[in-house]
Amino acid sequence: MPTAYRTLFAMPHPHAQIVYQIFPERFAIGGPHDSRSKLALPPYRKDGLTLRDWHEPVLCADPKDTPADPGSVFYGGDLQGVIDRLPYLKDLGATTLYFTPIFEAPSNHKYDAVSFDRIDPMFGDEAVFRALLAASRLNGMGVVLDAALNHVSFRHPWFLAAQRGEMPYRNWFTFLDPQTHAELDSVDPLVLAAADYLCWWGHRYMAELRLDAPELEERLYRAPASVLHRFLEMGTQGWRFDTGQDIGLPFVQRMRAVLKAAHPKAELLGELMNYGGDWVGDDRFTGVMNYYQRSAVLGWLAGDVGARQSNAALRDGYEGCGHEGSLSSWNMLASHDTPRLKHLLPDWADRQLALAAQFTLPGLPVIYYGEENGMDGAADPDCRRPMVWEASRWDTTTRDFYRTLIDLRQANPALWQGKLTVLGDRLDGTDALVFLRHTGQPGETALVVLNRGNEAFEASLLLPDPHLYSGLLLRDAVGEGVAELMMGGQTRVRVPARSAAVFLPDDHLPNFKYFKARNRWA
Repeated sequence: MPTAYRTLFAMPHPHAQIVYQIFPERFAIGGPHDSRSKLALPPYRKDGLTLRDWHEPVLCADPKDTPADPGSVFYGGDLQGVIDRLPYLKDLGATTLYFTPIFEAPSNHKYDAVSFDRIDPMFGDEAVFRALLAASRLNGMGVVLDAALNHVSFRHPWFLAAQRGEMPYRNWFTFLDPQTHAELDSVDPLVLAAADYLCWWGHRYMAELRLDAPELEERLYRAPASVLHRFLEMGTQGWRFDTGQDIGLPFVQRMRAVLKAAHPKAELLGELMNYGGDWVGDDRFTGVMNYYQRSAVLGWLAGDVGARQSNAALRDGYEGCGHEGSLSSWNMLASHDTPRLKHLLPDWADRQLALAAQFTLPGLPVIYYGEENGMDGAADPDCRRPMVWEASRWDTTTRDFYRTLIDLRQANPALWQGKLTVLGDRLDGTDALVFLRHTGQPGETALVVLNRGNEAFEASLLLPDPHLYSGLLLRDAVGEGVAELMMGGQTRVRVPARSAAVFLPDDHLPNFKYFKARNRWA
């Protein structure tokens, strides 16, 4: 089923995407290079860089051998490496590739841009990027880029011009004491005190932009040749906006209005490391990185948040973002900013529950590179280890479960477009997340039970779905759960200890159909 299904639906519905996050510097080195030849190229011949072979660790055994600035460590990953690995990504089931920043910047993470127009030469150039877009489309995949618009490097030409007092650049930044910047042509930015200008989280190498400056808005999104327009015109699927809360809702609303008129299908995702409600809608982000949902699931699995509260939080997040906003948001468990899932949840049973939640709750599952093979890693920078490409080092149990969940989600509309009805906070004395996904059409329902308890989950549930008919069988698609559907929407459910169950309707009778065409609703 997997290969045939993916061939038939090469370009999935926007809500049926599987997003794969790529940190370009650590994913793959493109041919014909290896580590040695790639790191010998001119872009890496700069002072202050630490160059490492692909198989060397990010954190050294002796802390004295680990650079103070983890952003100065380079392994040589690039865009050609992604092109070379597209068959791997297609086989996994990825449909959207999300890249952390690819624009020219001094660091390995590229969140400190010195240009929004040039691809970083470490990664390639615009021709390689266009080749990546074309190759991705041929493989049924879209591309989402990272827009880090809140700040730029203090080496950015805009900021250097602003320090010299040049207009309009001077108005694009906030200087706290303008009198100290009268004659700075010969002054290196490194000698400036952090108090001289606003910078992101106090990091003086990241100067904050004033996003209400009219000329800057023109350069970023208003003009036809602006940054956001230009790359959408090239064929990118959308943008993910770094530190969404910092760029501010008024900017998002102005930007969305302009881009929506020119690119109505563009995905504009906000990184919100907080509750995402009210940030999603027709005049704001199309979706958010759903950290709130992540906290509800991982906090419950870590024992920090009770099951009742976690169930309620899932409902709060869904209602706050709305149905369409929830379906368009990203369900993530790990990223370049967090420890990897294996580090957070060492027990496979807990990870299995987390993954089942990620692929069955409303939203687009996001796979951080290597998670599908069980890669480990603590907090940044350890979570940014180079991708492990040796299949002998992969965790096949984890990989098989990912593939099961991907195929299950793609084959069942309830899991990628169904509404959410949370049931778990109605239950007493259970340590489980319990919810329904349902589209309102016959056969398009999924009952999900995630049992963290050390004993079997046994309950009689009332399921508010008009197409769960009396006598219909429910089968567990991922585990060994048992469900018996009785009259009046009542269902007896049993799910083994510390396991997940995804119950799907089974139209099992040979000479009778529960799901008749005439039962479909307009």
